Amino acid sequence: MKWEPVECKSGDMVRIRLGALYHYGIFVSEDEVIQFGLPPTAENRAGEGEVKVIATDIDTFACGCIVETACLDKAEKKRRIPNAETVSRARARIGESGYNIIHNNCEHFVNECVFGEAHCTQEEDVRKRWLNRPICDIYLAEIPENAQGEIYPDRRRAEIEGISDAKKRNEQRFLWLLLTHAAKRSFDTDVQSAELKRKLGGRWVSGKFWFSAAVCGKIAALAISNSEVSLTLGDSPSGRGVSRTLRDPKVTVTAEGKHCASVKYFWAEGDSSTLMGGRYFE
Repeated sequence: MKWEPVECKSGDMVRIRLGALYHYGIFVSEDEVIQFGLPPTAENRAGEGEVKVIATDIDTFACGCIVETACLDKAEKKRRIPNAETVSRARARIGESGYNIIHNNCEHFVNECVFGEAHCTQEEDVRKRWLNRPICDIYLAEIPENAQGEIYPDRRRAEIEGISDAKKRNEQRFLWLLLTHAAKRSFDTDVQSAELKRKLGGRWVSGKFWFSAAVCGKIAALAISNSEVSLTLGDSPSGRGVSRTLRDPKVTVTAEGKHCASVKYFWAEGDSSTLMGGRYFE
């Protein structure tokens, strides 16, 4: 299969290049290109909700890039599904969700419509890029009066229960519960498998990720990253990281580390998290 910037027919596979990756669709007409999600540009990500199979016009699909058409070889032409049926298959899937950047993406979608088999030539590259993408998530939450939940490992639980000051004991218990939630939300990792251990000097670390925690008044915060990270609440920014100031209560949140430019802020409540928009910050 070769890709050329040539005229496309209804039922053809088309693609555009976005950096090192490609976005794929099924061309029907200038007014209809069926694709699994919009091209992953910064503008589209800003308003991103659940990714679904959609139809857009060719300009929206192209987003200013050159559109290439799949030019099939003889063997591929023999095994491809007829163009009209390809279009019918693609249209029948409009509204479908279940997008997964590694296992069920836009290239899987077009190959299934054209050849009847979900396939992605970019899968290994996508997998590596996805697993190695910069992650630096900050979870903020109000400390409850009596934090309840399982603390793992046993050594950490014993440390926390051994704190004589009831307020500090409750704060540390809640921070560890926040770590449990963050590990699952950001890295899909249970604390039981996070390779948690206590270093000399008393600091706890993980073999799966880096984390840093802080408390200011009734607010607890935890930063979790795939690179070394530090977090402060209420202190003056050092100038080496990124900082945002909460509106209510007014608390400055400062993160430092290799991936601090990729910070996402979440408000954690119970077992759920809400991605915080600008309305939460000054």
